[in-house]
Amino acid sequence: MGSEQAGVGMQAGAGMQAGAGAADAIALKVALASEHHLEGVPKIELARRHGLSRFQVARLLDEARAEGIVRIEVVDPTAAGRDLSPLAERLGISSVTVAVARPGEAPRAAIARQVAGLLLRHLREGGRVGVAWSRTLMHLPAALDALPVADIVQLVGPVSTAGHSTAQSSALVHELGARSGGQVWALPTPLIVDSPQVAASLRSMEEVRTALDAADGLDVATVSVGAWADGASTLWSRLRPAEQQRALDAGVVAEICGILLGESGAVWHSAVEDRVIGVRPDQLRRARVIAAIPAVGHPEAVLAAARSGLVDDIVLAPELAEQVEALLG
Repeated sequence: MGSEQAGVGMQAGAGMQAGAGAADAIALKVALASEHHLEGVPKIELARRHGLSRFQVARLLDEARAEGIVRIEVVDPTAAGRDLSPLAERLGISSVTVAVARPGEAPRAAIARQVAGLLLRHLREGGRVGVAWSRTLMHLPAALDALPVADIVQLVGPVSTAGHSTAQSSALVHELGARSGGQVWALPTPLIVDSPQVAASLRSMEEVRTALDAADGLDVATVSVGAWADGASTLWSRLRPAEQQRALDAGVVAEICGILLGESGAVWHSAVEDRVIGVRPDQLRRARVIAAIPAVGHPEAVLAAARSGLVDDIVLAPELAEQVEALLG
């Protein structure tokens, strides 16, 4: 019995020593990590202080990271954008987000990245999202790693702009639909046609009618706001010069999905809207609408969009945010 008890005692003593050794090793790693990462002490100085070689210090610091003693966090200040709550309050909308471009990132891509973040925040599983094509929103797929299961509704027909084809316009809604795994309502008609009669005929087609009606049940929508100027609106180039000028004379300053807005945010009703095939203002007003506004130099378009009641959240470039604040005074 005595020999057995002695054996147990020796094993217990060895375990206590091993435990103490492990605790000492952890304490040393914590000390080295704290001095190096928090105080900026070089590794060669750590070696001198603790009677270690530089190789031992480096190995212990590596082990401290591997064991979770050291956790390095990289905070990207552009990831969430800059929230301008006071400006949103003045504009009477839910939020204004400034999209700061990362190194090598195009301004439009930066705006789309912030739009994607807002979309994921507000889109519920099983919801329905409306998508309008634009040179900015074409960057949405690259900014979305995944989407909840949701239906996708195309808000306006395909358009072509300089350097971009109607195929790209149509591809956006199908790519988002493939990622979401929900039903897709594509709109296989141009944004604007030559006459009200042609528009009426196209709207009567079952495929077009069901896509337009699907916008009645939108939960969230992503749109782009264009200023009413050459190169700033996809609709501008589709109109004859006389029509462009009539809209200018009527005070039109902005366009959303083919919907023309005056400075007060009021919709400009004209013969043009009879030729446009797309989402209606009342359908947008029932959804949570996230608007990308890339039109630097046209702060009046931002004010019109906010005053229209068509948008809830606005994402724009830093320069445009400053211009809006200056215009408000």
